[in-house]
Amino acid sequence: MWTFVKSRNNEVWIWLALEVNSRKVIGYAVGDRSVNTFKRLWDGISDKIKRKAIFYTDRWDAYNLIPYKQRIIKKGGTNHVERLFLTLRNDNPRFTRKTIRFSKSLEMLEISLKLWIHYYNSYTLR
Repeated sequence: MWTFVKSRNNEVWIWLALEVNSRKVIGYAVGDRSVNTFKRLWDGISDKIKRKAIFYTDRWDAYNLIPYKQRIIKKGGTNHVERLFLTLRNDNPRFTRKTIRFSKSLEMLEISLKLWIHYYNSYTLR
């Protein structure tokens, strides 16, 4: 998902890893849409999860870091995370694309995201 900081010309991408059964966020990264940002997300996921999990992705090149046998490229496989992004945008106007509310610094955007993830994970009923 993308949003912006200071101006619409300064796009910032939010990457999330979601555990499908519990619907809890297990990792995140904030940055550009590059392999380096995905690598930060990938490194933030525990090794136990990385060894056993199946990852649903789209065809973005950065996802090639995921072992081939654990990656499923499938339309519709990312429904849960797309719904999570919608919930994030509804809960916090800072993350919407067309708004007068926005973060003035990357640090504040990331702090807001961390707080929201903590709130979301604490109250997820599954």
